[in-house]
Amino acid sequence: MIQLSERQWPVLEIFALLRPEEHMSIEEAQRLDQRPFRSMLVHQWIAYRRGKGFHLTKAGAEAWDRYRSRPIYRKNPTLPLTGLFDPSAYGLGEYWARKRKQHAAKAAAA
Repeated sequence: MIQLSERQWPVLEIFALLRPEEHMSIEEAQRLDQRPFRSMLVHQWIAYRRGKGFHLTKAGAEAWDRYRSRPIYRKNPTLPLTGLFDPSAYGLGEYWARKRKQHAAKAAAA
């Protein structure tokens, strides 16, 4: 599983948007926050090519693809929203109670 920090994501995105023949110079890299930049080197998501600059590696491209393609949809979208959502705060108390009953009836029938 890939977990990118809020600092790593933008750096990896910069490299992912470069064309394969493009490289980032040392001068350009020095403008970036070095904490995520270092982690990209440690993970071997980027590498340096002498005379050309930094580039996205195959591992970096795979990390970017895995991160972007993570499914965000639920297997069963009829289940209630997270417990942190308070439907009564939005005037949905009756609606929510009805949806829960419908869900319970479907679960019992299955």
